[in-house]
Amino acid sequence: MKSIEDLFYPVLKVYNGLPLPVRNFVGSVYRKIPKKYKYGSFFYEYNQRINNFENVDYNLQVLKSEKLLIKQVNRSIKSIHFYSNYTTIKTVSELRNLPIIQKGDILENISNFLNEKKKEKFLKSNTGGSSGTPFSFYIEKGITRPKEAAHFEWYWGKYSFNEGDRVLMIRGKALRNNAKYEFQAIHNKLVISCYNVGQDDMAEIYNQILKFKPSFIHAYPSALLTFTKELEIYLKDTSFDLNIETIFLGSEKVYKRDEEFLEKFYNSKVINWYGHSECLIHGGRCEVSGDYHFFPFYGFLELIDEDDKQINDPGIEGRIVATGFDNAVMPLIRYDTGDLGVYSANHVCKCGFKGKSLSSISGRSKDYIYLEDTTKVSLTAFIFGQHHKEFQKVKELQITQRIQGEILLKILPLNGFTEKEQSMFKQRLIQSVDHKLSVEIEIVNEIEKTHRGKHTLLKQYIKE
Repeated sequence: MKSIEDLFYPVLKVYNGLPLPVRNFVGSVYRKIPKKYKYGSFFYEYNQRINNFENVDYNLQVLKSEKLLIKQVNRSIKSIHFYSNYTTIKTVSELRNLPIIQKGDILENISNFLNEKKKEKFLKSNTGGSSGTPFSFYIEKGITRPKEAAHFEWYWGKYSFNEGDRVLMIRGKALRNNAKYEFQAIHNKLVISCYNVGQDDMAEIYNQILKFKPSFIHAYPSALLTFTKELEIYLKDTSFDLNIETIFLGSEKVYKRDEEFLEKFYNSKVINWYGHSECLIHGGRCEVSGDYHFFPFYGFLELIDEDDKQINDPGIEGRIVATGFDNAVMPLIRYDTGDLGVYSANHVCKCGFKGKSLSSISGRSKDYIYLEDTTKVSLTAFIFGQHHKEFQKVKELQITQRIQGEILLKILPLNGFTEKEQSMFKQRLIQSVDHKLSVEIEIVNEIEKTHRGKHTLLKQYIKE
């Protein structure tokens, strides 16, 4: 059965361009379409796969996951030009015979990675990536989007969410006509844009939130933090007056101090996950251990060292390399995501999860700055581990580094930020790295977002 979702996807821009009342009428009708028509047969096939994995022991889960991997690899060898000179595999250990590919390999000649026999199932997608480098690729009609719908229905459902529940969505991207908020009937969401939102807007926005009565929040972490800081000032000593069951944060890294702030402010648990637009692997952050548990029915995770050798032991940082199970039009085998991870020492988590877990995930160069003596310092240690009191005055910040030992720190102030406070902040940052860094502070009225509304914390122009 075909997926209406995939037929609708190419005309999404037309839908978004409709007048809001018309768009919401169409969206409310679309939301009532039965899932079997909306998503097609693979939605149910993937749901059944999840059930089959959840109802067997760990050893059988491993075998099932390996079977999916081998099937995908061999299908790619038979249908994709880039893999045509490789021999089909019978075991997972033979996966290492295939090369690790990077975004640049695909950009050089994308046709080498496409299954031209399935051209009617091509569905173009793109991502700016965490590096901000645009990347266009193809997902499979009737497969990729239905799989995502089924997967997140299951994943969010673990935290009490049901399709149709009211969701407050916070985004950094401007809405049409620079609206501060709008109701989107297609997903029953009240969308708030924190783009240029200030105290003059908070009374109206907060009133709309109270009227809407959301049970869940879905947001980019940076957007929710920006909005919540403004809301905290507006409410003063008053508590947020709604019961939020779960805050779902995706697409960006979440720092511990920010997570604790959001949990306390909204009196809600915060759920965060690791994934990407290429839809190859997915890991959910555990509430108990803090590890990212990777789901064996979604895709296959490897950690690879700088010599392209597999890492199997905990505590060793390696490149996150991913292979998806379900894209036959542009299968990405052993795709270097550009991120780094460390296997957890907890093979069996206290929550009961048994399988591949990462204790930490970070970007390769984008999460680090370089001191004048070439020392590499993570942003977690440099910014977020210091608990600077000046953070109370900062709405957003962004670091740019073009020269080793020098950074530009752009600050969008929240509630007044005097020259004296700027000077003190600057000195603390310099002292924290033993005076091996020059810091310039620039106060700005706006910090540019990506085209998807994500906040880029670090613009790193120095390559490792």
